[in-house]
Amino acid sequence: MVRSIQTEIKRVIFAKMEPGEDVLGAIEEVAKKHDVQSGQLSLIGAVSKAKLGYFHREALEYRDFTIDEDVEVVSCIGDISTHEENPVIHAHMIVADEKGKCWGGHLLPGCEVSVTIELVIIETKAKLIRKKDDLTGLNLLHIS
Repeated sequence: MVRSIQTEIKRVIFAKMEPGEDVLGAIEEVAKKHDVQSGQLSLIGAVSKAKLGYFHREALEYRDFTIDEDVEVVSCIGDISTHEENPVIHAHMIVADEKGKCWGGHLLPGCEVSVTIELVIIETKAKLIRKKDDLTGLNLLHIS
């Protein structure tokens, strides 16, 4: 059965990343700086290298791949929650090369900003929590 909660927007935060910054690290830095406990994030821009991944269900592990060229971030969406009082960023990114060929996957450390990344965080009033899932070993969103 699907579980859901209703909440309201607490505030909206905008950030601009600079060339060379790690995208995931910068999102975590902004979340910590503004003490964001929960919310939704989206970003656009460009990266000189994209490291993305997917969760292999049978192996119960993340597998990654790298696009080592300048690509546009077509879309990146995700959420911010907490696990053991630390912010957790869960985001998926799609990038495209100059011919429009796209790659997508789980945002991992190693995505390097080329020109800029524009980040928007919509913080929510309700605190989203992650708890360890016994089947996968992952810290999944917990909604009671």
